[in-house]
Amino acid sequence: SKREVGTSYSHSNAFKNFIERLRRSDPTLGEVQGRILRLKRYLPSDIGPKIVDAVIDALSSNTVVECLYIQNFERGMHDEQLGHLMEAVLKQGRIWAVNIGENFRITHEGWGAFLRELPHTAVSFLYVSEHHLYGTKLKDRMRDAIRENRKLLGQRDLAVINGVTNMWYNPKTPEELERSRLHREEQRRKLERLQEEQRAALRAQKAKKAKIQKAKKAKKKGAKPTKISKPKKKKKKKKTRSTRAKVVLADLVQAGLLRVGSDVFMPYKQKGGSDTVFTGEVTMNQDGVAKLFCKKTETNYDSVSGFAIGCIRTVNPGRMAIDGWLCCKSKDSGKLLGDIRNEYNAMSQVVVQEGYRRQERDPSQVPSRDPEPLNGFKVARISSLNEVAKEHIAAV
Repeated sequence: SKREVGTSYSHSNAFKNFIERLRRSDPTLGEVQGRILRLKRYLPSDIGPKIVDAVIDALSSNTVVECLYIQNFERGMHDEQLGHLMEAVLKQGRIWAVNIGENFRITHEGWGAFLRELPHTAVSFLYVSEHHLYGTKLKDRMRDAIRENRKLLGQRDLAVINGVTNMWYNPKTPEELERSRLHREEQRRKLERLQEEQRAALRAQKAKKAKIQKAKKAKKKGAKPTKISKPKKKKKKKKTRSTRAKVVLADLVQAGLLRVGSDVFMPYKQKGGSDTVFTGEVTMNQDGVAKLFCKKTETNYDSVSGFAIGCIRTVNPGRMAIDGWLCCKSKDSGKLLGDIRNEYNAMSQVVVQEGYRRQERDPSQVPSRDPEPLNGFKVARISSLNEVAKEHIAAV
């Protein structure tokens, strides 16, 4: 008699033991207490249809398998075995994930019959080799069917979910499902915003067009057309800069911070040259204007920076500008004139604030015509910041 390919394995003790364990729902058979069964780990790939039928019969009695991998049994899986699997096992509703790929002898008619029965199962995750279904719409229709089944599938054990792979859509954990849900909601909101913006733009365009048409009609009738107002542009506010009174040499002299006849010096080093020290003398004319007299150039300068640049140009004619307050020093104190200027500003501010406070606290002590001294300050007679500073120094 002629032996069918693959039937000899059915007489082996290993196969008989496997079938018995599968029928008794042995939790040690497979993964996660037998809930994920990969048949390739227990059966050779060249088994015939009779052995596949025996496995399917044993599976029909199994109560623990939820995910079945029955792929790559090309010799044993035909249309009859696929139908047997559907009727005897999948329609029981216990198995919700099936990988049945790489079974090339199943025809399009067999897959069509399988598709028709899918809605009557719990199969929510599936894999069938795409090249089996080439030229048909079976894959799309199968995915639609399992998508509907997935809506009815409750939450499964996390250990089983993590073990299921190689499906068209692998099952997701609750965290992944929540992320997917949030992502879908965000995409939906973006789409709604975009559609609303498009509708608003369309409404504005229609309104503008209607206004133009109305203006044209009014012009034809001789009526005064309505002006199409343009949105007004907001005027930018001009930035205002805070200003302060300019301090000159005379202010420092009158405040007693510089002495008439004292020297001011400025060290200067030219690139590639030697050090030069320029010296100037503080002078003041009858009009109360203080100047710096440069002893080298024998020139009077009205400002500190003018003195500095005038001296430097004697050795460096190309120099354009310099801040004399930051490079000239008083010979008496050794301080930069800029620091002396800061002292004057701070002192003047204190004196003025003190005078204002006292005037507000006791205005009766300040007569309008003949004011009396108020602790060394003649508040009503203060006409300038220099007088305040001068009297403050005298009081101290």
